[in-house]
Amino acid sequence: MIKYKVFKQIQYKDCPVIIRGIGNKIYEYLLVYEGKFYGTYIVDKFKWWELWKLLKKEPRTGKEQNTTIHFLEKAAESVIETLQNKDKKENENKPDNRN
Repeated sequence: MIKYKVFKQIQYKDCPVIIRGIGNKIYEYLLVYEGKFYGTYIVDKFKWWELWKLLKKEPRTGKEQNTTIHFLEKAAESVIETLQNKDKKENENKPDNRN
């Protein structure tokens, strides 16, 4: 059975963002922007000397895990910024039909 663990729920510029872990090796963010879902994931690959961590319930803890969560949070924020800038440019390029 796959376990999900929500690490962080934030609201960035009126967009809900969830950062969660799937199992013990996958981290992802999910966000909703104008009714559409966006997201990505990171697969945690261990070095050969870290393979013993796969046997632990939480292989990454503390600073390592916080770094991954922070990275995903900033990635989600940049996606929201990009989508808003794209929408802004599209609205500027539309001709004004006021007569």
